[in-house]
Amino acid sequence: MGEQDSTSMPEASEDQATLSVLPVRHGTRCHCAHCRISVFVVATPPPVVCPYCQAALVRIPHELPPLTPSLAQADHAERFQALYRKPPTWLVFLAAGFGTLLLAWAVFVQVTNVENYWYAPLVNLYSLVAGIFILSRFILASFYQAPEDRGIEPTVSVLVPAMNEEQAIGRTLDQIFAAGYPDAKLEVVAVNDGSRDRTLDEMLKAQSRHPNLIIVDFEKNRGLCHGWAVGTLLARGEILVCVDSDTFLFPGSLRKIVQGFADPSVGGIAGHCDVENARTNLLTRMQDVRYFFSYKIIKAAESVHGCVSCLPGCFSAYRRVCVLHVLDEWLNAKVWGEYGNFADDRSLTNLILRDYQILYDDEALATTIAPDRWRVYVRQQARWMRSYLREILKTSRFIWRKHPIPSLSWYIMMFLPLTEPFVILQAVIVSPLMRQTITLSYLIGVFAITLVWTLHFLQKTGRRHWWTGFAFTFTYMGFFSWQIYWALATLKGKKWGTR
Repeated sequence: MGEQDSTSMPEASEDQATLSVLPVRHGTRCHCAHCRISVFVVATPPPVVCPYCQAALVRIPHELPPLTPSLAQADHAERFQALYRKPPTWLVFLAAGFGTLLLAWAVFVQVTNVENYWYAPLVNLYSLVAGIFILSRFILASFYQAPEDRGIEPTVSVLVPAMNEEQAIGRTLDQIFAAGYPDAKLEVVAVNDGSRDRTLDEMLKAQSRHPNLIIVDFEKNRGLCHGWAVGTLLARGEILVCVDSDTFLFPGSLRKIVQGFADPSVGGIAGHCDVENARTNLLTRMQDVRYFFSYKIIKAAESVHGCVSCLPGCFSAYRRVCVLHVLDEWLNAKVWGEYGNFADDRSLTNLILRDYQILYDDEALATTIAPDRWRVYVRQQARWMRSYLREILKTSRFIWRKHPIPSLSWYIMMFLPLTEPFVILQAVIVSPLMRQTITLSYLIGVFAITLVWTLHFLQKTGRRHWWTGFAFTFTYMGFFSWQIYWALATLKGKKWGTR
């Protein structure tokens, strides 16, 4: 697969400006029968050759569906207010004081029970290392600053791959066009990855509302990597913004996420995502708390030294030339000798991290739909764990060349998840049975750390379901920590699991 166009978009002509205002009822379908791929365009220049086989595309006129109202949510202030409220000051101080005292008690118990290291060395050593690691995340995150607004407005291509997303894809596309980025510098490429529902129909409806939307249709499912890749090859923007098919941007988010690219050493930037459907049930609420911690603490800490470990597919930006440079390597990645890139966003992040900085911008806001059924959630976590395992070893080969703090953190992250299930087993089951005693320092530490990050969530958002963070901790200890071994056993698995 080769590059097809220049990296900059031409200024919109007067005719194109007219097309963006007047309803356009006809477009062009550019089809490659050999690769079973079609590209639908209306107000944008049609591609000449297939991005895969480079054969000439056959152009076929197609009629757009009737014009329908935009699905973008108009009242963004109300939407933001639902996510971020200021909790009562007394509650914040009370919670912070209690959390601090409990954490100090956990440290005191850990230090004063040195003799227990002889009886349960793995549990106590793990507790000490894990506690220091998490505490370091909070300390580093306190130094985090979002990329400064430099006033730049590069050309932007937003890539939206989708499979079986008929319920959300229309609103996703409308929210992108409603984000306020200049029309002359924005294009959107939506990829229908062999959907079995009406995803393509919803994309075409959106195209009737937004004539500069480009639609790629894979007649057969190819996978997320190919969805991003074909979008990259068709794109003309300097910056690629990847948005999941069920992610909804806030106004100003596109303009904000590109500001960090004013620094030429930056190759990618993660935006901030909250859970759109957090109020659905316990599962979505606990994911909402976890998402906030993973962004505001983990990614913020990693961003201080420009070493964010994963640019999430839900909302992230890349410098296009950086993606083109590693595109073939990314698409042709092998797992145990077999082709198939399952890691997607994490693997692309780490390929670019070798030579560039990767940042996080907590002022570029979006929401995304999280799984609301346990079966889907379990499969999603298994896929993420496989991604983590595949990439953590690859990255360990070069991360030592980065700043020593993120390098040390990376190597710690390699070993903690592998040992954690046995630590939990020893602390909660083996010790009570064999020694008739519970490893109190470990349990106090787990409770204290969970309390601190859930109270941090309450302080920053005012969302009352902060307590569901404990549900995440308990389910992780009881089930999901062990999933890492299932991920190891099924490392070659390629199934998406959530579509």
